[in-house]
Formats: sequence, structure tokens, C-alpha cells
Amino acid sequence: MREKVVIAIDIGTQSLRSAVVTQAGEILGIAQIPHDTDEPHPGWAQQRPAQWWEETCRATVQVLRETGIAPESIAAVACCGQMHGPVGVDATGDVTTEWVQLWCDKRCAPQVASIRAAQDESALMAQAGNPLNPAWTGIKIRWEKENHPESYGETRFYLVPKDFINYRLTGIAAADPSEASCSYVYDCTMDSYSPGLANALGVDIDKFAPVHPSHGVIGKVTESAGRLTGIPAGTPVVAGGGDFPVSMLGFGIVGHGVLADVTGTSSLLAAHSAKALIDPGIQNCRHVVQGWVPFTILDCGGICMKWCKDLMSSVAGEMSYDTLIERARQVPPGGDGLVFYPYMRGERRSANINAKGAFFGITLEHQSGHFVRAIMEGVALAIGKDAGVFHKLGLDTSRVLSVGGGTRNPLWNEIKAGVLGRPLAISPEPEAGLKGCGLLGAAGVGLIDDPAAEAIARCASSQVFEASSDDIAAYAALQPEFDRVYEHMLGFWQDRKA
Repeated sequence: MREKVVIAIDIGTQSLRSAVVTQAGEILGIAQIPHDTDEPHPGWAQQRPAQWWEETCRATVQVLRETGIAPESIAAVACCGQMHGPVGVDATGDVTTEWVQLWCDKRCAPQVASIRAAQDESALMAQAGNPLNPAWTGIKIRWEKENHPESYGETRFYLVPKDFINYRLTGIAAADPSEASCSYVYDCTMDSYSPGLANALGVDIDKFAPVHPSHGVIGKVTESAGRLTGIPAGTPVVAGGGDFPVSMLGFGIVGHGVLADVTGTSSLLAAHSAKALIDPGIQNCRHVVQGWVPFTILDCGGICMKWCKDLMSSVAGEMSYDTLIERARQVPPGGDGLVFYPYMRGERRSANINAKGAFFGITLEHQSGHFVRAIMEGVALAIGKDAGVFHKLGLDTSRVLSVGGGTRNPLWNEIKAGVLGRPLAISPEPEAGLKGCGLLGAAGVGLIDDPAAEAIARCASSQVFEASSDDIAAYAALQPEFDRVYEHMLGFWQDRKA
């Protein structure tokens, strides 16, 4: 029998990609179309949904042609995408929002302030599972209501990017738990939309699409969509999920006890929990399998090393990362008392949005290697601080998986293993989002039974880093000191402009 495949579509911030993924998880081909972000004002970031659909059609036709896949072998379609961007569609399916606010758009900060002034944020957080911030879909929709009331009135549904593509494929408006949970109108204790939260935000709850399981089939490809994409009409389409939790599935970050360090430009710490972890410093979204993904984001993660390289090079001539790492290796754990606080782009938690970075404990004995090591340790200790919050809230983790560009720095991996006090396994998977889509699509049509179990079975690590008992002890002593100074810094910058 011919092996079945899933068409995986990823609507990213910088490009749209369509891929053919076998039921065994092999990617046979990828077609990618780059696109730009429009930033007409400071803090704004927007794109046109019509462009996403046009790119979906082009990329899918291209990848089907290049792979030569037989139409009858296509079992399902699964999408993931950049999260939180509300695309308005009216009752006839026409787009009511020519430009869509992206996940990183901050224009609705005044709406956040208004909601915070009128509501008890701690009570909202206990329901929504998250602190207030401009990222959430429902708050962006509040901005649309206040700034484009006519468009808001015409809108039947607000759909996030992957749900909009699903709508174009099937004609059916549907959401999944991972995106619905980030709307701020979703009750994490009831696992459903909340009229009370919608009222607190001042938006209409019936403008949010019905929620289906991420691997659940929401409809089938229509005749018109099939002609445009090359996907046979009648092919099942699953609900899919946000790109972040779908990537977590693709990486194998599922199941009890797993902790993920994702270090690229930023650093993200995530876990898989049975329930949302309620804390001002933690954000939560439903996983695309059972359970939740509590996570923290450090906006200056991997980019701290680039800043360090640029700074050192400006003083002493061009330096390579290898040179910097070698200098840092000459310094003992703890940097002889020099500690770095990597909050140079602020923090996501409301008490520290305008935070700045800092070196603490500088003495006349500190040299360049100390500063390089302190930067790596500072990012690791910030991650360790957040891991400590997870632990205090009852989440035990025994396995750490590290992914992203930061894994190419072996010393940093050793430092993180020392701070976290357990081995650090490096994931070699470069296409977790597309493979996560493949798992969801395969599960939706019965090609696999359990996407979570299958993700764990397919998870591989290329290398494991371990710290010595002496290093673990040194970082265990340093972590409380890092946390103590951090607590004193909370709110320090709030009266100052970012």
C-alpha cells in the first residue's frame, strides 16, 4: 500500500511554508515563500491575510509538483502558524481586517491599561491563566472594536492565521485549544470560553470560533480550494495549533517531567503540565495534546552573546565566538562574583516591562573573560529562576531538552546543565513545527493512535551535556543570590520610559 502523507502548512512571521510529511514523520519536501512585516508606527507589526492565502496556494502547488506525490496518497492537511493575530471575516467569508495585528504588535497597550484599571487583574489571571499584556487575541480585538467599529460590527468571526487558512480551505470557522487559550476569553479552569472574561475585555464572545481538538477534523478541502492548492477536494483538514505548541509536539516536549530550553534570539523556558501554572511571571497556553504549556520568555537570550561579541570586537578588533568562549572557559563558575542580569529588552511580567540589563558585583580583578562568562551564566540563571518558580508551583521536571541556535555553544550548554542541576539533551530537529503538524494530521485520520506517545518515540537527542557535582553545587549557591538581587530590581524601572 502506498504510504500516506500529510500536507503541513506553517504561516510564519517571516515566511509561509508548505511541506509534505509522511505518516512516519519524514519530510519529503518544503516550499517556502518569504514575506515582510509592515510597521507603519512604532510598536505596530501587521500583515495582510490575503497574502497568506495566496502564498499557501503557491507554496502547496509548488511542493506537490516538486515531490511528485500522488493525489490519492494525501491523507490530511494540518496547519500551524504565528499566534494571536485576529483576522476578521464576515458572514459571507470576506475579510473585514485588511491588515492584521501580529503577535508582537503592541498598539493595544492602552486597552491593557484600561482593562487593568477597571478590573482585578489577579482575578482575571486566575481564570485566563495569564497576566494581561498586549499579545492576547481578545485584547487586540478590543482595539479593533474601539478603532474600527464599523469593521467590528460586520465581523462574524475573528480567526488567527492558521484558522483563517483552514477557513479558506474548508469554509468552516474553527479554533483549537492552544489558540483559544491565548485569547484571554478562555477559562483555564473550565477549559472553555468564558462570557465573564469576554465582558471584562469588552468584546463579543460569539465572534470567537468554536473550539475543536488540535488533531480533530474540522472539515474537508472544498472544490474551489482544491483547484487553487492542488490538494484533492474532500481531503480532511484538522484544527492544527499555534506554532509554538505544535513545535513543542514536534520536538517531543510532551509528557510528565520534561522541561524545554529554547534559546535563539530570545530564550524560552517551557514545560508540559496537567494544568496552567498561575503566577505573574508565567504565561500559559493549552498544549496541542492534553494538558498545558506553562512558559516564560526572556527577550534577551541568545542575542546577549551577539551583543557581547559586537562589544568586545569594537574594543579589541574582530573576535569570533570561539575566542569569547575560550576566554570564558578560563573563569570559574560564578565568575568570581560577577553576575549579569539579561533584561536589556525588559520583561514580559507587568512589574518589570521597562527593566534594563545590569552587571552586578564588578571588582578591579574582573577581566574580559569574566564578563563573557557572566553573560552566559546570567541567561542560564534567569532560566534557573523561572524553573524554580515552576518547581514551587508543583511542577517536577526530570528531563531537560534544549533546542535552538544557542545549543551550538558547548560551554553555554554545560553552564545550563549546572544551573538546572541535571543533564541537558540537545535536540537536532530543525523542522519541529512541520513535523508537529504531521503528527496532528496523521492522528486526525487514524494513521497513528496517540500523537503525544508518537512524538516521544520519535524524539532524538544528538548530544547530552552534564555538569560536574562541583559546578552544580556552585550554581546552587549562586542561584539564590541572583534571585535576591532580581527581586530588588522588580519595578525599579517602571516610572521610567522604556
